Amino acid sequence: MTTKIIMAVCMLPILPILYGAARFIRKEKAGLQYGVTLWKGAGDSLKVQEIRKKEEKELNRLGLISFLLFLVTLIPNHESLVITGQMVWMFLVIVLMYVPYVRAHGRMMEQKREYLASLPEEEQGQTGSGVLVDVTAAAVEKPLFFRKTLWSGCLFALAPALAELFLPGLRNEADSADLWVREMTFLSLGMAALLFPLFLYVWNKQKTRVFTCSSRVNLQIAQVRRYHWSWLCAALAWGTGLFNWSMLFSFHAPSEQFLPAAMTASLVYGLTALGLCFYCWSLMEKNSRKYLEQETICQEDEDEYWIWGIFYYNRNDNRSMVEARAGLGVTGNMAKPVMKYGILLIMAALILGGFMVCRWVILDEFTPVSLNYEGEVLTSVHVGENCRIEKKDMEQVTLLEEEPDIRKTSGTGMDTLKKGDFYSRSLEQSMEVCLNPQEPPFLLIMTRENRWYLLGSGDGAETREIYRKLEQ
Repeated sequence: MTTKIIMAVCMLPILPILYGAARFIRKEKAGLQYGVTLWKGAGDSLKVQEIRKKEEKELNRLGLISFLLFLVTLIPNHESLVITGQMVWMFLVIVLMYVPYVRAHGRMMEQKREYLASLPEEEQGQTGSGVLVDVTAAAVEKPLFFRKTLWSGCLFALAPALAELFLPGLRNEADSADLWVREMTFLSLGMAALLFPLFLYVWNKQKTRVFTCSSRVNLQIAQVRRYHWSWLCAALAWGTGLFNWSMLFSFHAPSEQFLPAAMTASLVYGLTALGLCFYCWSLMEKNSRKYLEQETICQEDEDEYWIWGIFYYNRNDNRSMVEARAGLGVTGNMAKPVMKYGILLIMAALILGGFMVCRWVILDEFTPVSLNYEGEVLTSVHVGENCRIEKKDMEQVTLLEEEPDIRKTSGTGMDTLKKGDFYSRSLEQSMEVCLNPQEPPFLLIMTRENRWYLLGSGDGAETREIYRKLEQ
């Protein structure tokens, strides 16, 4: 039940977030809707209004279906099946929430083709597509904002990796994870912060987008957007640094407090980063709109380059990133090999990673735990050898008929399997655990090096027999 509650709290918010995003991207923006450049009179067209209503109904229907499917994933009694079901549900919902948008995009393109076909031949030639270039704006030097703040934030994010190695008392003090695990965590987060200056570097290399026929307005909008992007990247770099430091403090907190502290830090960081992005993007759109009101918008009809109104694919455009038509922010030019294969690689990694997690939890739950005692060596086996303890190293062995009060620090904590590092409040000791809570008794072992183990087997009689041999 605990796993179901945790999964529900973590996974269910994905649905309203994606539903809200789907409702947001359907709105008209700068002469665009559903990823299609609107034609003259499109806003008042009855057929376009019908497309909007149909898309809204489909979105609401799929939102309800997604919620019902979420409830179905909570039915299995096995925790691994619940986790697997919700992982599949998450990927499915990401796709489902975009289906109404894609269908509406297709209907809008059909209506636009009918409109263009109804125009006189001399006007049809004036609606050709192309990539507009502002030559004057392209020659102007692009100013940089918050450069020192950004790089100092990156250094701040990298500092925990150095602090863990060189500050007195930190290197070997944490019980929650080994030094190499902590260092990999800190280095990964620190390197992630370096993605923000890399993004700005690539973004500043792109040509200035043409919004109007006035170079002055185009430059003003470009400067506003560059300012906000720089501010957002600097804020996220510092936020990543704070998250990295909070992970350092979590690792060095008492072992039973590590998991709650790390989860809280992750949740706060994720929500804060999401809030900053939406806040910055809304400011960007609001301030850009002030300049757009001064001039007539220059319609850049690139519909043929937008797949489903979401993915941009234009071999003739040298830009690597462009303004996204679906929602806010930017998207990559999929005609560029780096962007195309990079996105495909990320998608493959996410899908493969999700599959591996599901395989791992199913294997963990359905593989029985066993104990072997041969040659005066006790071995705990579960999906391979878990630990080996020689009899000569055992200081104390106790047979427990009930599972003691233990809390997971890291590892697996299911109804049928507890494996990993746990902390016992009653004993005030950290211990390595591998047992099935539903199959008592258990062996509590203390070694001469003051290391504690709590081990069990899928067969209670086998555990008692091993205890008898250890007592001889």
